[in-house]
Amino acid sequence: MSSLEISLRALIDPGFRERLRWAVRVRWLVIFGFLALAAAAHVGGLFVSMRPCLVAAGVGTLMNFLNQWAVTRWRAVVAITAGALCGDLLLITYVAINTGGTQSPFIAMYVVQVLATAMLVGTAVAAVTAALAVGFFALALGADATGFYRGAGLAGLPGQPIEATLVYRVAWSGFLLYALALLVYLGGYVSERLSASERDLAEKNRRLEEAVAAHATANAELSAAYDRLKRAEGHLIQTEKMHALGQLVAGVAHELNNPISFVSANIEHLRLYTDRLIALLNAYDEAQLSADDRKRVESLKLDFRLSDVIADLPGLLDDCEEGAQRTKRIVTELRTFSRSDEYERWRRVDLHQCIESTLALLSYRLKNRVVVHRDFADLPEVDCLPGQINQVLMNVLANAADAVGDSGNIWITTRVADGAPWSPKAATGQVVISIRDDGAGIPPETQAHIFDPFFTTKDVGKGTGLGLSVSYGIVERHHGVLRCESAPGLGSTFTLSVPVEQPTSTTPA
Repeated sequence: MSSLEISLRALIDPGFRERLRWAVRVRWLVIFGFLALAAAAHVGGLFVSMRPCLVAAGVGTLMNFLNQWAVTRWRAVVAITAGALCGDLLLITYVAINTGGTQSPFIAMYVVQVLATAMLVGTAVAAVTAALAVGFFALALGADATGFYRGAGLAGLPGQPIEATLVYRVAWSGFLLYALALLVYLGGYVSERLSASERDLAEKNRRLEEAVAAHATANAELSAAYDRLKRAEGHLIQTEKMHALGQLVAGVAHELNNPISFVSANIEHLRLYTDRLIALLNAYDEAQLSADDRKRVESLKLDFRLSDVIADLPGLLDDCEEGAQRTKRIVTELRTFSRSDEYERWRRVDLHQCIESTLALLSYRLKNRVVVHRDFADLPEVDCLPGQINQVLMNVLANAADAVGDSGNIWITTRVADGAPWSPKAATGQVVISIRDDGAGIPPETQAHIFDPFFTTKDVGKGTGLGLSVSYGIVERHHGVLRCESAPGLGSTFTLSVPVEQPTSTTPA
């Protein structure tokens, strides 16, 4: 679509109605001002006849009445406005060719027409208007030169060029000044419109900035909500896994507990029965037997290596008893760690017991390569969800065990802190557990993401990226803080701080 088509189509927009009203007003000023100046010039003897000026004023008046009607009722605006623009050019050409041609003082009306069109309608329409003005005037001059149509010249004094007469200079100056006044009048309108547009633009810009700020706030809230949803999703996934694992472990522990209890209980009876059998064998040794019977018994003792068996029996029974007791302890730790029936039940527990049960379950990963150093203070029992706290300790200690590599150390320190500075939420005392390792440490760019859901530096299949994220959410649920301090080559320290007593609203009975 061309610029001219866009400008003409813009005329049917109600937003341009005010511009067209101004065009009607300017045309009235041009008609009346032109007629008054023409009359003054005629009285001064410049024009031979007023007839061309009167004809142009009359036709222009009829055209402007029609244009005003179209703009007021907003009907046929494009057609009538385009016709009025062409009619204006024809009337200007008619007046100019009949008031001296190239010497006519009304040639400046072409400039006023083109500038007014550019200000009120559009640049493309003004360009077409200028081209038509040049064409119309050139045709009129050609017709006058060839005698096809003779225009009227200007009156003058004998022997004196018309340009040298006072009346001609006054007429030229008067109409030029009037044309400039019209342009100033139009410039005021354009300036006012520009100021209004600037104010409107500033208001729209303010609204846009408010909208952008609102969208930024909404986007931040959505991002935060999305992060919370991701954490909740990870927490839910991990919680369900841990809950299912807890149920499985509790079931396995229960099933193991019965046969181990049988073994442990029967060892005492077996030890008693063994002592009685040894006593019976000793009695046989003291009995009076014939030489043949004694020889046969001694032969059997040698074949059965009875002396070695009797010597080994106490040690074998002790080993069986120790194995049974160790198995019972493992089963107890499994049941303590899982607490599947109390995973979502708030209880007061001893965190040292939670630490020890977690270390017992990780013993197969720590044995012979990681030395655990304990620095435990006297701690009160803490109001918490035991299963979830065990999960946090398991995640942090497992990460520490992975961080030290083939060999290293883990230091576990517990303290009571009243109103720890990094957790102002809790009004009561807090228990602080610090778990430090001497591993490779965590780079700063990685530390910023260690608590993000699904972020992991482990190889595919070795980590889900949910452990620390879920742990962070669990600690937040306990109104505590889980933080990390680390530097490459200096190991890492994870500090867990939880209040001794939870707000009553979060600890249903």
